[in-house]
Amino acid sequence: SPRSRKMDHFRSRPRAPVLLAAILALATSSSALRTLVAHGAPVSRRSACAATVAAALAARSTRTAAATGATSGSKGKKDQAKTPEAARLQIVRAYQELGDLLRDMDRVTAEEGGDGIRRVVGTVGTTSAVYLIEPAFRLLFAADDTLPMEYIENVEEIMRELAEADGQAYSANFISFSSAKGKPEDYFKRSAQAIVRARARWLELMQMLALKP
Repeated sequence: SPRSRKMDHFRSRPRAPVLLAAILALATSSSALRTLVAHGAPVSRRSACAATVAAALAARSTRTAAATGATSGSKGKKDQAKTPEAARLQIVRAYQELGDLLRDMDRVTAEEGGDGIRRVVGTVGTTSAVYLIEPAFRLLFAADDTLPMEYIENVEEIMRELAEADGQAYSANFISFSSAKGKPEDYFKRSAQAIVRARARWLELMQMLALKP
């Protein structure tokens, strides 16, 4: 049936950040390198350095995915919305919190730097309504047969934009100490732009759910 195909798609869609983190972690772990060396395989310094960088990126990707609800730890399962009513309230509150962040961006970044942005998008701490927002969106999709597949596509796009906002904010914390060109404000601006794009998709989903911002 169309609903069965919809739910099969819903269940089977891979969580890209999680898969990427797992693949990178497995492929580049120090234990894997030690195994290669132990068996006489040549491992160059460049390969070792590349492995270290990739593993660090994988670890960060995993943290981002967990904070935004793309993974399900025991704490995440405990904290995430359990009912459609709770999910709806979280979605509205999170949309508003992102709007407040955009309004107060200069003050937030002046006081906390990139971590101020990351706190609201749910990757630093667990107090933001954006934390574990993906399970809230998906709970409503599973509960409502009338929602189209476009709904889930928008959810996934929102999560990509939030990950982009987080990445730009994270980079802003270190650009002043890096040889790379740019200044923190450049990264804050790109982070804000990603949040604006996420909220545009968010608003479409709220309209599908008959929710008022």
